[in-house]
Amino acid sequence: MSAKLLPNVSDALFKSLGHLGFQRFAPPLQLRPWVQCYWIARQDRLPEASVSETVYPDGGTTLVFNFANDYPDITFFATQTVGKMIFQGSVNRMGIRFHPGGAFQLLGLGMPDVIGTELSADDLSMHSLLQLRDQLAELSHVSQRLTLIDQWLLDRVKKNNANIGFIQQLLPQLILTPQPLEQLSEHLPISRRQLERKFQLEVGFSPNQLKQLHRVKIARTLISQRPEQSLTDIGQDAGFYDQAHFIRHFHKITGQTPGEYRQRKMSQIYNSTKP
Repeated sequence: MSAKLLPNVSDALFKSLGHLGFQRFAPPLQLRPWVQCYWIARQDRLPEASVSETVYPDGGTTLVFNFANDYPDITFFATQTVGKMIFQGSVNRMGIRFHPGGAFQLLGLGMPDVIGTELSADDLSMHSLLQLRDQLAELSHVSQRLTLIDQWLLDRVKKNNANIGFIQQLLPQLILTPQPLEQLSEHLPISRRQLERKFQLEVGFSPNQLKQLHRVKIARTLISQRPEQSLTDIGQDAGFYDQAHFIRHFHKITGQTPGEYRQRKMSQIYNSTKP
């Protein structure tokens, strides 16, 4: 198997999904400019009849394979707002989590056409994806499925002539540094307006919207990892320049204030540790 297991302890948000048998795997190096991870949720019996998990937008997209009925259902999620994933009975799902812009490069999907939607394999009209579904139906072992998905994505790289474009080059700096977009893009051979258009086409968000999504994602992770830390400190660590700015953007993206989010996470931790 080419995929390497990523330990859940590195990410408190994923760590909280242990009751779903959740694991993450790293894709091959050749795919990492576009693919964040593979994930698996596999549990023969849930602790409750129905379990729901909140999904927050971060600019990425996901291709989900649901093996609940042996023959996999495939759904592409381009989430723009907070949503829910419902799990009932046994759980047997796999997913490919794409970085922002990754699905455009590897699947040829323009984000204005799909953002905010859930599309089936038939909706996507990709012959190779339908073939992949048929092949996955013949396999039962996780390692075999991951190897097949590896090969399918690598074939997509070749077929689509996927490249590490301006967006892939800019994303790490855009997300992790406080520099304004003007400074980050001044060495690119395209104008600011052209870059904005590329972001809308390939990501579905403007660069500044994506920056805010990731700052809120960092804040959510820090709240989960450090529930006792001051929310003022967490806002600063996540890159927000003042508390009002932090609360406003956090609420806009999650529908909750940072305090409400922390209270819910602490309640989940308390309930999970009760005998």
